[in-house]
Amino acid sequence: MNLRFLGDAFDFWKGALFRSLQEGGVLQDFAVDPMASDDEPWKTEDSEVFARLLEIGPAQIIRHDTNLQDRTKYFSEISHRGDLFLDADTGVATRRGLGARRRSYVMPSEVKQLLDRSPSRLVIIYQHVRAQRVKDRVDAVLSALRPEVGDFTCCSYESSNVAMLFLARRSDRPERVKRHLARLLGPHADGRVR
Repeated sequence: MNLRFLGDAFDFWKGALFRSLQEGGVLQDFAVDPMASDDEPWKTEDSEVFARLLEIGPAQIIRHDTNLQDRTKYFSEISHRGDLFLDADTGVATRRGLGARRRSYVMPSEVKQLLDRSPSRLVIIYQHVRAQRVKDRVDAVLSALRPEVGDFTCCSYESSNVAMLFLARRSDRPERVKRHLARLLGPHADGRVR
């Protein structure tokens, strides 16, 4: 998440989604890591606005002492064991060699680390899509994750230009998300939830 985009329509979309999943009892001990990609650290007010937009409490925002330049230390600072949303600017990296743009992505190895640390957790990742069909991008992300992460189950909630990925080691967790969204959307779920 970059402060330049704080308050855009996607934050409201994320907030409505998380409110629904929390009210439906789908999320367990939910926390959010903004994966702030800004050069300067976020102020307390920035995190509070972000929490309001995502319709969560400020205590649900994970805070870091380091930034995404030192990724090993950054991800080791996540001690939270419950469900976790990663708001990377772009989503999961599908290739290596990203250079400075790396901080806009979450790497497959980092997803593996978070899933392994808490096997019952649901890891949720925002996936931005540009210049291709959302379905094709989600398929590419899943193909990049499988060799690195190993066994996992996933469902996705897709719009015309973004997706939300729900990953877990246990198959019941994404399946519960899928059922909740299908009930919520009814006949409009086809093509949007898979």
